[in-house]
Amino acid sequence: MLESAGVSDTVFHIDGPEQCVRIREVLRGAGYHEKGLVGTLGPVQLPTRAGRDLPHFLHLTREATPLNAMIRMFVVGSPVDAAAARRALEPLPLEDWVRAGLVEVRDGAALGRIRLLPFRDLLLACDYADTVEPGGQLEQVMGITASSAALADFTVRQPVRATLDLGTGGGVQAFLAAPHSEQVCGVDRSSRSIEFARLNAGLNGIAGLEFLEGNAFEPVRGRKFDLVVSNPPFAISPSLRYMYRDSGIELDGFCQLLARQAPEFLNEGGLFQICCDWVHVAGQDWKERLAGWFQDSGCDVWVLRTDHHSAAEYARMWIRDTEHETPEGGARLYDEWLSHYSRKGIEAVSTGLIAMRRVSGRPNWIRIEDAPDDVSGPFGDYVALGFQLHDYLETVKADDALLAGKFRVSPLVRLDETCEWSEKGWRVSAARIRLARGITYSSPIDLRLAGLVARCDGQRPIRDLLVELAAATNSDLDKITPNCLSLLRQLIERGFLLPAAKP
Repeated sequence: MLESAGVSDTVFHIDGPEQCVRIREVLRGAGYHEKGLVGTLGPVQLPTRAGRDLPHFLHLTREATPLNAMIRMFVVGSPVDAAAARRALEPLPLEDWVRAGLVEVRDGAALGRIRLLPFRDLLLACDYADTVEPGGQLEQVMGITASSAALADFTVRQPVRATLDLGTGGGVQAFLAAPHSEQVCGVDRSSRSIEFARLNAGLNGIAGLEFLEGNAFEPVRGRKFDLVVSNPPFAISPSLRYMYRDSGIELDGFCQLLARQAPEFLNEGGLFQICCDWVHVAGQDWKERLAGWFQDSGCDVWVLRTDHHSAAEYARMWIRDTEHETPEGGARLYDEWLSHYSRKGIEAVSTGLIAMRRVSGRPNWIRIEDAPDDVSGPFGDYVALGFQLHDYLETVKADDALLAGKFRVSPLVRLDETCEWSEKGWRVSAARIRLARGITYSSPIDLRLAGLVARCDGQRPIRDLLVELAAATNSDLDKITPNCLSLLRQLIERGFLLPAAKP
């Protein structure tokens, strides 16, 4: 039996894995999966609470179908006539859903006590946004957020022996890691989150996962992992209000602490991947400050900044999306947040994805950059490739070594040309090189350099190609070589050009 207590009086009573299978079969049989929900609600972000959108979602689910009844109970949070709920949830009796703690019946209406959200072939139980534990402190188990989806896309999906999901919440990162990990452990400081994660493991038929309650790395002290992923409470907030959002440590100190502690728990070559926020302090270079997190870490570090907001805009977004106050209460909180930032000299906040790879025996490198605007979909393979290419560039720091290298054009490369009309016809006036998938870098490119890239067939060294370019453009080879090599290094680092022999 699986029991949970914490927020309000919700307790799960699941009678073993067989009941989880029956629940999952009933839901999927009615089309309660991502495709089914999109077909009913459209490609919109699922509501976190009913709010002003309630009439719209009730309109979309007005027909009396099992799927619509389930969406009202487990997505929208709207009551359904008990008789209609009974028909929708058959053949599992309504009483079993109530006994399991998933549904309650009151005054002839059935209401979902938790949300059940499909995500990438998973079914994830989480709290409604308005669930409050006794005493008023919110300890929500969140569903899929933008940060959890971003971390899932960012994670390198290579076979590993042991994975740790730090701050597991409902367990989504642990479940996504299970297919490529021999062992998976999820850790969270919230006992309620641990119980939801165990329930979700059962609902998805994923066995053998370990979930431990405790703060940060404490529950796994002394253990080593090949992959550690973390979507921690990273909001830059003035106080500890919500466990999923606030760490209780000043500013971005908690994420900095995780970055400093993570190497101790990584095997050689292991990765720590985290989604988090960091502050911009007046008078400090934000890149230098962030690089300080990784000093003497024994890790190569790659930071992809995905967003950036002024302190005022950052406070506005978090309060809008996570608070439950009246307008007057919201205004009070806004003033509290901005006063806190002013006292600490916080001008702005950035959001990003960080990967740390444990490498010993040589100097480590740090790469901090802005991610392309349109990065979407899983790109963990390209993160792994990025580390390999950076390693390769460390071996060809000398120009002679790079000149001897042979490269091929990535199959993901696209060249977009802009043409201008003249009396002589269309003339190419500009060109842009980009990657079609993965980390979709894009950059203007000189047409002569584009011609050099086109000659990279993996058969001839760069030295020979530069000789050809100089002859074709009537240029001085010695003068064009330094600039071309600098640009080629950038193209290699970003994956436009790949070593003929895999790095």
